[in-house]
Amino acid sequence: MQHVWIIRLILLASIVSFKASAAANEPIYKTGYASIMALARLPVGKLRDDPDIAPWFATAYEEVASVGRAAGVVLPADAVEKTLNFNRNAPPQLMPSMAVDLLRGNRIELPWLSGKVVELGRKLGVPTPTHAFMYAALKPYVMGAPA
Repeated sequence: MQHVWIIRLILLASIVSFKASAAANEPIYKTGYASIMALARLPVGKLRDDPDIAPWFATAYEEVASVGRAAGVVLPADAVEKTLNFNRNAPPQLMPSMAVDLLRGNRIELPWLSGKVVELGRKLGVPTPTHAFMYAALKPYVMGAPA
């Protein structure tokens, strides 16, 4: 049951750190958008309207919501849609810190984002193929630029 505690702690930290309207969705968008934008090495404005990339945001967000719900976290029915609205309304130059760190050759927080989604998904029997791919593709950069 440690995974339930971890997800609840993430949600609690989000509520303390962010406005209440965005707080419940923060773990959903952060885990998805950080990995997608790091993989693409581009800000949200270059990705959200691309017909080949945009659907991956929804898929990644759905996986996080599914893992959270399987762990017993209560999320609003429209959590994913609200998260997609964040993408639609975010400043076009928005780039998560993980993508910035990757571009700078620094360590990235992948194990705590997509890596955690994959880990918890496996424990709970929830498929997370999008996060599994992003985790595998970015894993060589976890400690910074490969030597």
